[in-house]
Amino acid sequence: MEKILENIWGIFVGLGWWMLNRLTAKIDALEKEKADSSAVVINSGLLHETDKRIDAIHHSTVPRQEYKSDIASLHIRINDLERIKQDKVQSIRIVDGEKDKPGGKNK
Repeated sequence: MEKILENIWGIFVGLGWWMLNRLTAKIDALEKEKADSSAVVINSGLLHETDKRIDAIHHSTVPRQEYKSDIASLHIRINDLERIKQDKVQSIRIVDGEKDKPGGKNK
């Protein structure tokens, strides 16, 4: 019985070792394919240039300048509303039943 358990234990250790090796190989492959920061900066610059070219040929449903002006006017309007906004109630008086009635008891 002990011999069988020792053999099964060896099989489980072997399977675990094999799975660990596959996992580390996949992680290494992901690390190898990962872009470094210089590639990200280069792609960012290329995207910015593409945006400029699209703006130059006005190839969109709404020109970018018009879109930017719409967003800017919305921000201005929101800020104006925030400044204009006032509470209509200037004073608050708490009325407590019999205290404020004529002839009531004032404490």
